[in-house]
Amino acid sequence: MIRHANKYDLPELVEMMRDYAGASEVQVMKKHTLQDEKNLRNLLVSILAGRGFILVDHDYRGMIVGIITPNIWVSSILELRELAWWVKPEYRQGMIGGKLWIEFDRIAEDLKSENRIQFITTTRMETSPTLDYTKRGYKKLETTYFKE
Repeated sequence: MIRHANKYDLPELVEMMRDYAGASEVQVMKKHTLQDEKNLRNLLVSILAGRGFILVDHDYRGMIVGIITPNIWVSSILELRELAWWVKPEYRQGMIGGKLWIEFDRIAEDLKSENRIQFITTTRMETSPTLDYTKRGYKKLETTYFKE
């Protein structure tokens, strides 16, 4: 069962966010000691308090985080960004990730219909090369590169 996370889920959310960062291709992200837990908790609390939403499955096998932010080019435009989509590796062959995404997209469309946001962005990580968001109605916006 997929549900909205709440403040009581913070320990599990922090742990999943650490795992998410640790799986990054950016090597410095893999070092958990560099992560500022207070900052991370503050971010998660602000999202839970209305700056977006976080969905989890009832057994904490995965999560998806959406954050509402002003667009960097036109600050009066609000966008929903998929900030993190994480499924524990041992559950990735199952249905958890798909169920999280379907609910994320449903809520995103509701926010758009209510005019709380004007558009939705998501990211396909290099670790998930087979994801095709165009099948879900999304258009490619940009490609992100990094250098260490």
